[in-house]
Amino acid sequence: MEDIYDVIIAGCGPTGATFANYFGKHNLKVLLFDTAPDIIDYPRAVHIDEDVIRIFQELGLYEDMKKDAIKPFENYALVSKKDKVLFQFQPDSSVSEDIPDCNWILQPEIEKHLRNGFSLYPNVTFLKETTWTDLSQTKEELSLVLTDKENTVTRVKAKFLIACDGGKSPIRKRMGISVYDFGFKKEWFVIDTNYFGKQLFSEDHKQFCDPKQPITYVNGVNNHFRWEFMVSEQDSALSDELLADKMIPKLKALFPIEEFEIIRQKKYAFHTLLANSWRSGRVFLAGDAAHQMPPFLGQGMCSGIKDAKNLSWKIVRACLNPGEETEQLLDSYYTERAPQVRKIIRLAAILGGFIQYSNPILSPLRNGLLRIFNILPSKPIDALINKHLYGLDIDNFSRFKHSLVGKRLPQPIVWTKDDQLYFDELCGFNWVVLYRAESKIYPLELSGVLKFIPLVTGFPIYGNEIKSVLFTKWMAEQKADFVIIRPDKFIFNIGNEKEYDTIIQRTQSYLNKIYSN
Repeated sequence: MEDIYDVIIAGCGPTGATFANYFGKHNLKVLLFDTAPDIIDYPRAVHIDEDVIRIFQELGLYEDMKKDAIKPFENYALVSKKDKVLFQFQPDSSVSEDIPDCNWILQPEIEKHLRNGFSLYPNVTFLKETTWTDLSQTKEELSLVLTDKENTVTRVKAKFLIACDGGKSPIRKRMGISVYDFGFKKEWFVIDTNYFGKQLFSEDHKQFCDPKQPITYVNGVNNHFRWEFMVSEQDSALSDELLADKMIPKLKALFPIEEFEIIRQKKYAFHTLLANSWRSGRVFLAGDAAHQMPPFLGQGMCSGIKDAKNLSWKIVRACLNPGEETEQLLDSYYTERAPQVRKIIRLAAILGGFIQYSNPILSPLRNGLLRIFNILPSKPIDALINKHLYGLDIDNFSRFKHSLVGKRLPQPIVWTKDDQLYFDELCGFNWVVLYRAESKIYPLELSGVLKFIPLVTGFPIYGNEIKSVLFTKWMAEQKADFVIIRPDKFIFNIGNEKEYDTIIQRTQSYLNKIYSN
């Protein structure tokens, strides 16, 4: 007899584990399997942004993570060979109160917290050292044959399969999904270390723009330090050991190398790839299976986790209410996320081109441009980051969309009648209408989907009221009386009280279709 699940997740890296936490919270029956016996015990990804922290926060994992797995940093610097600042930038794209924009992580510890999270849900089953050997699907379901380390064969069925099985994704290949190569590829050599000395080092994230040897510097969580070295064509054939012998002496002028313990040294090649489709019937791609990018914006792992944020609530709706409307909702996963990831890949490649520029004659011109950029205000850079790293192209059925549709809603700490908490905690995974209580806006009495939250200027008296100076100011700046928020905390619509009836009726009509069960 075949076991039947709502969702099967292939791969228990950060992306797959995030999906499992989301589905666990929504009470779907989930099977998660991975080929490995355990978590990889050395660092790989080292950065997350505020948007990812916001995801961990709503999954109930952030408070424990920040104790041993997350460390904020403020400055991003492009420096010369001699560690002189060419360009320094303090990213300020966070829209959450008291949550930093840039953060170092220890990926093994992050994955432990994610696994501890989904282990709390009895509706999530996790199989280690398990592979799939056959995959088929119909219009209504899919079937997968699994084999464990004891060669025990199990056939399982599900409504959906999410492939989080890495850059080489066997499932992507099985589905015949091609990838687009942006053509930006380079080899780098990474050295991860633990520091056991007593000296203090710069907390800045640095890219050494040496045309002969570009180097990346990371002062990470606890005693973790990382250096990455671009590998030249003539060194490409060298083994990891020979590369280490050549690269480590380059650090001796700046660091007491004898006080660092090497925990990993490995050459790797980064790619710029984007799957041409992220869906084949009931199978979806996510994380590295869907996209791969250079590390220069720190968005590789972040992008996979954001895939999970975007797709999970749509899968939940499709499981509970299958039909044409939720099928279209599932298709929006690709149309919303793929354009955003495409922009990130291109921006990362442009930044990488600056860092990796190796022409010794023209590199002084590059350095001069960076020094000019360094005296310019940073606000345009923050606006560029917000537009390309965080905005989604959301279809809200409006002929003329407000410029904030598809943007992240700010997340202040708000006051209620009884408590003080982050706004996301108050929203949960609901569709929310935040509205100015002083406006002529009235909640829909019969709405079972929309959660109405009135924003007051005085102290909250009733249970659903909130007070927030940030939201009051933000509403005034936008000349808005209400904002409609999706379960993933992106803005679905926004307007004034004159527009309210038309927008809320259109929204309610749409939600009735995808929530009819």
